Amino acid sequence: MIIPPKPALPPGGPRSRPGHLTWSATDGRLQTLVVWTERHPGHGEDAEPLATYHRPTANGVLAVFDGSGGSGAAPAWRGPDGTTYTSAWAGARVARLATECWFQHSLASAEEDSLPHLEHFLRTLLHAAPTGARSKITGSMRRVLPTTLAAVRYRSHDEGVHWQAVWAGDSRSYALLPVSGLHALTRDDTLETDALAQLRQDPPMTNVICADRDFTLSAHGGEFREPCVLLAATDGFFGYVHTPAQFECVLLDTLGRARDMGDWAGLLRRAIQPATGDDASLSLAALGFEGFGQLRDAFTERHADVVRSGYPDVPPGAGPEALRGWQERTWGTYRPAYEKFMPEVRE
Repeated sequence: MIIPPKPALPPGGPRSRPGHLTWSATDGRLQTLVVWTERHPGHGEDAEPLATYHRPTANGVLAVFDGSGGSGAAPAWRGPDGTTYTSAWAGARVARLATECWFQHSLASAEEDSLPHLEHFLRTLLHAAPTGARSKITGSMRRVLPTTLAAVRYRSHDEGVHWQAVWAGDSRSYALLPVSGLHALTRDDTLETDALAQLRQDPPMTNVICADRDFTLSAHGGEFREPCVLLAATDGFFGYVHTPAQFECVLLDTLGRARDMGDWAGLLRRAIQPATGDDASLSLAALGFEGFGQLRDAFTERHADVVRSGYPDVPPGAGPEALRGWQERTWGTYRPAYEKFMPEVRE
């Protein structure tokens, strides 16, 4: 298996940790990377991304976890050095462990529909996790160990790549295809369903994984021909741009300038960290490309099309009305392809 290392805790406690991690690996026609940044080093509420691959069965999983800091601000755990961590911090990391256990269990059981087992691992580990600290924070918005989850499980076979996206909350999974670009594979658990409106409003979530209330996992799947790119990201990556298209612009611009997967991860981190207002996590796998050069070249024409369409170019000196008009025009042309593989809106 290919499993990224967790950041070390050097002497001196979490405040001495770097506020970011990048990692990459290549195995034949699989190339993968993760990017993880913390707004406040040592206290970021995104868990480290998961990127795991099982060579004998060509099965892999990518996943990200964003602890919900507003509803999970209560203290939950105190480390050996006395540092206190929030319920959101702990919840994201418990969900990461549960997802990794689920993936390994699904390999051993070889069951096609393993989603109930993911729910089982999440509920079991969340209920077993410490939530010990007392808090003055009460009310209907409070949650115990709250976190989002976005995962994409994939399996390579002779005809291409079978994928299943699983999620709860507003973290997302995507496909990045050489001809048609970025496609969302999940739909946020919010009442607002329009991705541009979600950028403008940051609507509250209607469903989040937690230990004290019921939650649901959604799933959606399909097939892609190789080569393709799959990824999962928290809103620190896609929630601080002007339009959904600009997230694709960040992916393609950094890919075009990168020398290899490790360099791409570093460029992504340096592009997003100064711009985002949040912790940010991304887990990505490129499937079916014969080396990084072929991966980069496969998206050259798509990148040129995106630039020609004006998606990266915010009008200089635009006031609020002009900016809003530009957003709506570019979103109107970009939206049909972006939503092509999304699940239907749930009633």
